[in-house]
Amino acid sequence: MFLACDPCRYDTFYHLPEGDIYFTALPVNSFEPSIFQINLNQTNPREIIKNGKIYSPPSQDKKIVFVRDNSTGSQDVIVANLDGTNQRLIASSYYWYSRDFAIISSNGLLIAIGANGNELWIVRNENTYYKLSSSFCKGTIPSFSPDGTKIAFIEGKDVYTPPQSLVIFYLATDIPQKLCKKMLPGQMVEIFGEPTISWSEDNTFVYLCLENKETYDLIYSTSFEGSYEKVWEVEFIGCAEVIPTKNENVFYITGRDGSIWLVNFNELSSRYRFVSQASGFSYNLFPRVDKKFSNLIYTRYYRDELNPFGGTLELVSLTEKNAKPKIIGSNVYRAFWNIFKKE
Repeated sequence: MFLACDPCRYDTFYHLPEGDIYFTALPVNSFEPSIFQINLNQTNPREIIKNGKIYSPPSQDKKIVFVRDNSTGSQDVIVANLDGTNQRLIASSYYWYSRDFAIISSNGLLIAIGANGNELWIVRNENTYYKLSSSFCKGTIPSFSPDGTKIAFIEGKDVYTPPQSLVIFYLATDIPQKLCKKMLPGQMVEIFGEPTISWSEDNTFVYLCLENKETYDLIYSTSFEGSYEKVWEVEFIGCAEVIPTKNENVFYITGRDGSIWLVNFNELSSRYRFVSQASGFSYNLFPRVDKKFSNLIYTRYYRDELNPFGGTLELVSLTEKNAKPKIIGSNVYRAFWNIFKKE
């Protein structure tokens, strides 16, 4: 719970101490969410932007993009420096009934905007616009590849309705080029919040969770090159979100019961290991690992408080055995690592 925020600003952008975690939370006695920054060596988060919601981590060139709600019911997409300064409105002249989300690529050159429920747009260099899809799957979030040259997203009516297909575009050309469109062998797992897509570190494979049979869920992977597809069956606990690791056949997942696991498909007897266990009245969502795979952050939501800002941001060590989660803040939506933080 945030009772107060550090209002300080720095003389120049380059004096800003780079934070580890950026997240959106609802301050006490406020109806508008703010964006906060915290370093793991600090004790209190620092408010950097009022009335804003982030859906992606900062870019390598030290920018963030966020969505701001207006009193009229419309939304703005805004790009800013890491400390919240130099805020610039994106696509203000476009008549979009709604701006549902906005994410920024790792290189900072591209912004993906969800608009009007089922449209997906790409903005290049803050002033050139391309519509990628008019059949974007409402209730999901697209994902840029780690190098910022590609984007993967789901097409379909919405997250609850099959059929659904995976689409990947190449964006490092004057006009975006569609690389592939593949029908999914199942429906995306329905969870509170927006299901997302994960990429491999080498920008080649994408991963997502599908429900295919009553007895288990699937981790589904494919590449934009050729006909490669692979699935892993996640039995009993199910799988709602997936994060690939640097090791083949090893993943961090969120189970359907809200617990977070490390799953090693190379093992038989000790395949599943708890990372953060949920309880009967709460579940964990939006897991994110840091660049070194040493810490994991997630938002713990309580089942009787299903609103976007009803969660508690928690951190757990992945290197300490039986580590207890550390609470960072409450009234949180979701959080992201700044993977480009200087060592």
